[in-house]
Amino acid sequence: MSDPTTCTLCTGLLNTRIERSRRVCDACAAKTGVVVLQPSQRGRAPCSKCHFTQFVRAVPRELADRDGHPTAGPMFAAYQIPGDELHIEPIDTRRGFGVFEVYICKRCGFVEWYCQDPLEIPIGPEYMTEDVDVGATPFR
Repeated sequence: MSDPTTCTLCTGLLNTRIERSRRVCDACAAKTGVVVLQPSQRGRAPCSKCHFTQFVRAVPRELADRDGHPTAGPMFAAYQIPGDELHIEPIDTRRGFGVFEVYICKRCGFVEWYCQDPLEIPIGPEYMTEDVDVGATPFR
């Protein structure tokens, strides 16, 4: 087990509560896209395919090149659009809405995707999102 006061990547000191929570210093987090894990979105049910009860929980990361430097951040359902109506900046892969998390069954490898804070996801074509209500059909 690593020392809880040093970064697991560079062994530098962890100075803040957030650094200690994610076990990675701010400098390494900016380079690698590591964020503090939020509470789980998945219930305690076994795997829906094989009924095994052990999973790997992971936050997939988006990899990008920003000004000639590789960057990483959690994968989001939608991304903030930086700038204003006169000057739109490139999307920052580290800024978005609805962080994805996956659960991978340790027996069969089945993957379930969940989204954190789905009500915070902006809706509109500029975000490539839309509201869909499958319960609002005359055939129900």
